[in-house]
Amino acid sequence: MAAIGMYLGQLLKFIYDFVGNYGVAIIIFTILIRIVLLPFYVQQMGTMKKMKEINPLVEDLKKKYAKDPQKLNEEMMKLYKEKNVNPMSGCLPMLLPLIILWPLFAMLRNYPAFSTASFLWLKSLAEKDPYFILPILSGVTTYISSAMIQTDNSQKSMNLIMSAFMIWITVSLPAGVGIYWVTSNIFQIAQQYFFLRPTESMKGESSNEGNNKNRKNS
Repeated sequence: MAAIGMYLGQLLKFIYDFVGNYGVAIIIFTILIRIVLLPFYVQQMGTMKKMKEINPLVEDLKKKYAKDPQKLNEEMMKLYKEKNVNPMSGCLPMLLPLIILWPLFAMLRNYPAFSTASFLWLKSLAEKDPYFILPILSGVTTYISSAMIQTDNSQKSMNLIMSAFMIWITVSLPAGVGIYWVTSNIFQIAQQYFFLRPTESMKGESSNEGNNKNRKNS
């Protein structure tokens, strides 16, 4: 882990030597890290997209078998098999990037050059954001990112709690880490927008399902 942190620090210094500002260097550094980790997130996004597609069917099953949990589980398994969805397949891609992310955060929190580095309103990237701009941006971008992948309204309160938690965490972190986190969140939002946007076939299926329901009701 320490070796990974050392190499990441060298990469950040390499970028800084080109751009001459550590704030800009962190932004570029973050984008590069996210690009490296992109294959892991692509698999995760694929699972999320499939889960979001079949969520209306899942909700129908929950209503239909609300009083029979065993039957509900059986029907859910059938649905997952029929739609070729494995809810657990997105877990491993989420865990593997931690091998990079843990030493990365440790490196950013203790990067010596940040003490004399300034960026925009920040006089020192080693200090907390005195105006709480980064914590607020961290919370807002975390909420947007989470809202994009929520499948029902019951998750909204959890998203709010997570966003508030990120604000609280970022308040106590060096500004350099805050810049990384906000940039990473913005990249995540763009990534999710690209990978989770409905395809034409999905729109067609949704329209057909809606028409079928209307016919049944009429």
